[in-house]
Amino acid sequence: MRGFFLFMFAGAFFALLQSSLLPLLLPPNWRPNLILILILYLGLSENLSRALIAGLLLGAIQDSFCGPSLGLYISVYLIIILATRLLSDQLNIESPPLLLLLIAGGTLLQNFLIGFYLTIFADAAPVLHILLPAIPQQLLTNIIFATALLFMLLRFQRLFGYRSGLAGLMYQSKHHGS
Repeated sequence: MRGFFLFMFAGAFFALLQSSLLPLLLPPNWRPNLILILILYLGLSENLSRALIAGLLLGAIQDSFCGPSLGLYISVYLIIILATRLLSDQLNIESPPLLLLLIAGGTLLQNFLIGFYLTIFADAAPVLHILLPAIPQQLLTNIIFATALLFMLLRFQRLFGYRSGLAGLMYQSKHHGS
């Protein structure tokens, strides 16, 4: 339960960072989506019920801080968590390069879903002309920030304690060497 509250605190901090500090420092196409990175990590490392609840709450936080319409990021993050859980059964989730590749795929899926929802449901056809040119910069920025966050997490892993099965982090299972 402590980990769940840590993720929620990190999500609220990331939402504040995304809505207040990053717009002052970075142009719009070069701003990372830190909550998306956290959502993908949650989808890999937590059980499904906790990941869905966290996705619902973090999507609501992002909708309230910096979302164009209420419920958009909630539905997008729930779909991303379900897709991540489906992939996590088939992949080695302890591989940091695979985590970065999953972040790239999650960024593409998020942009596709946001463009689809806003085009179909909100009748905002010009949104695709804004989203499509920004995808390469957002991919690069999300991967760079995810690499930095993963590096920091690996450095501070000893402070939080080792946990087997933590996505993106190397560990040896209890069956290692037997």
